[in-house]
Amino acid sequence: MTAITHVYNYTVRCPHYKDNEQTASWLNHIEINQSCEIALNRMTKWHEQAGNKSFEMNKFVVRKADNEDAYFSMQSDRLKNDGHALVTFKILLDNCCQDASAEMIMQHLIEDYQHRIAKLD
Repeated sequence: MTAITHVYNYTVRCPHYKDNEQTASWLNHIEINQSCEIALNRMTKWHEQAGNKSFEMNKFVVRKADNEDAYFSMQSDRLKNDGHALVTFKILLDNCCQDASAEMIMQHLIEDYQHRIAKLD
């Protein structure tokens, strides 16, 4: 067994303002961090509040929270050289995101994540 060597936490929020410089879009509101603490907090919360399965995409099971308009998913991947990556996704949708779907956002995030871990191999 090996330890988790890489952590990626993605959070997408719908914009609640209009910026004159650029179009308001969830694409401008993607946060990525590598905090183990955030990943563990998400895993603990999602274990206790599992929500309902919404859809599957590229081997990721995406669940919808019961108490908020949020979608989440997590997965671990074995990397070359005995490394492991842990990724968490949290998508917060609300009335400001009529042009977005959880499926479209997840597709974008999964592609970004796969691109990042491909660089590690």
